[in-house]
Amino acid sequence: MFWGYDIFLPVVWLLLAAGIILLIDLFSDEPDKVQMPLFFTAIGGALLSFVSLNPYWNAPPVQPHFNAVQVDQFSAYLMAAILVGTAISMFASLSYVRRIGVSLADFLITLLLAASGMLLLTVSNDLIMLFLSIELLSFSVYVLTGLNSRSSRSAEGAMKYFIMGGLATGFMVMGMGAIYAVTGEVGLREIGRRLFALFAQPDGSEIMAVLGMGAVLISFAFKVGAVPFHSWVPDAYEGAPTTVTGFMAVAVKAAAFGALIRLAIVAFPDNAGVQGFTGDFGWASWALWALSAMSMVLGNWFAISQRNVKRMLAYSSIAHSGYLLMGIASAGASTEAYAAILFYLLAYTLMTSGAFAMLVYASSGGKDIESVDDLRGLAWKKPAVGIGMAIFMFSLAGIPLTGGFMGKYFLFSQAIDAGGRFMWLAILGICTSIVGSFYYLRVVAVTYFREPDDRPIHGRDDWGIKFALSLTVLGTVYLGISPTWAYNAAREGVAQLQQSAVVVVEAPRKAPPALVEKP
Repeated sequence: MFWGYDIFLPVVWLLLAAGIILLIDLFSDEPDKVQMPLFFTAIGGALLSFVSLNPYWNAPPVQPHFNAVQVDQFSAYLMAAILVGTAISMFASLSYVRRIGVSLADFLITLLLAASGMLLLTVSNDLIMLFLSIELLSFSVYVLTGLNSRSSRSAEGAMKYFIMGGLATGFMVMGMGAIYAVTGEVGLREIGRRLFALFAQPDGSEIMAVLGMGAVLISFAFKVGAVPFHSWVPDAYEGAPTTVTGFMAVAVKAAAFGALIRLAIVAFPDNAGVQGFTGDFGWASWALWALSAMSMVLGNWFAISQRNVKRMLAYSSIAHSGYLLMGIASAGASTEAYAAILFYLLAYTLMTSGAFAMLVYASSGGKDIESVDDLRGLAWKKPAVGIGMAIFMFSLAGIPLTGGFMGKYFLFSQAIDAGGRFMWLAILGICTSIVGSFYYLRVVAVTYFREPDDRPIHGRDDWGIKFALSLTVLGTVYLGISPTWAYNAAREGVAQLQQSAVVVVEAPRKAPPALVEKP
């Protein structure tokens, strides 16, 4: 089908939906009457993209021509998480974007373009595709951050995000250039083999390789908001529309960590393990250790003092990046450790998307929830909403019977099993997680034990956000009660990626029909 290019269908459906929305909006004389067609076109594109992942769950990895991308169970798992986060953001934004004066068509088109870049990033198998995918998602997210033209904070957050993102891009280009100069390759698997041979018989050029690997690692630290490359996170999260903040917090993180894991397993080998491919950054494990420790400590520390809910969740996101970096730093060749990271990304997608959707639900008129005190007495106004908010906060804090608890359990147990300095990193993660429970439980306390005000709840009659909240609440609880299926799917995907670092099945190529000369 399409000579092997059918593996691009998940992205094609999103881009096709974006194009249709653009045409509908362009030729519509009454924008208010086409809101629902626009919305269902976007949801339909996301659903078709999700369905098109089905052939790759139980199939060998496939690469089309030029090996620029590789679709496998690993990327399918991440793409599913990204599409879930995208759909939740769409449902939560159905009436919200109109309330803040943003065109629904502009929002949906940009959201679909950002999601397309994220899907491409999870399957990128060479440096060129990696760079192009990151830039597609980055520029789309910059636009989404500054989409609310009525808010000066939105413009400020978008500008800071853009400037810091440009700096990260500079590091990435410099690192990729150094790696290409040393290896002469752009394909990740070929780069991995050249680097392994280079470090096995060093000739001095390995210093350039180390600098290149370090620069690429710094660029990804910017993307995931790890300390000390986190300065853009609080302002961008606070300034962006609330549903955009939820999308940034989960989808960008899932895509960036997916690409980072692929680099670790395929392109940046250590000097031990199966044919040199251990899934370890080798020398960089110390750098990852430091990034993880600083992110967990400072992220939780600054979150405690925040009264603004979005800034609190922004610093919380930094801390969660620290937990995930701990998993990468301690993984080595462990399939289970990388599976724990993928499981945590799925759980984080559900609980964080739900938390931001809850803020949209509880907003009043055109005013967003800003302070924690704006949530006072919410549980008494709407008991179901109070229970949902408590579930999300419990999950983020890592309390049992939630997906967040199981995710942290998998991550911390794998780091402890790694032993040495990683065991101390896990202990630090457990301690900071306990400290971080304070600001999550403070939100629950305000919603239950403070007198309610007379502000109306805007989302009371919004079916889209109700659906998003129902999906995220059920998913968060289900992952906490029955995590086995998601963890096993993640483990199978990682195991396949580790095997494909050595052997890859080429995509079938159908020859074009032969030309027959007329007599």
